[in-house]
Amino acid sequence: MLGDGEVCIEVKGADQVKSSDMKGISAFKDEHKPGKAIIVCNEREPRLSGDIRIVPWRLFLEELWGDNIV
Repeated sequence: MLGDGEVCIEVKGADQVKSSDMKGISAFKDEHKPGKAIIVCNEREPRLSGDIRIVPWRLFLEELWGDNIV
């Protein structure tokens, strides 16, 4: 069962997302228990940091338009 929301999305302008950049989304995740947590940024390759997906913005838009996010 999902919490208050299905997907938590945070947008960052960073070329590299560090663990210190994830404090906000981590706190939101702990409180609201979304099914997915995604950081959209300027990194070149998608990756995972724990259960948070870090996704380049172009890939995110492709997945969003393809109905693969929600």
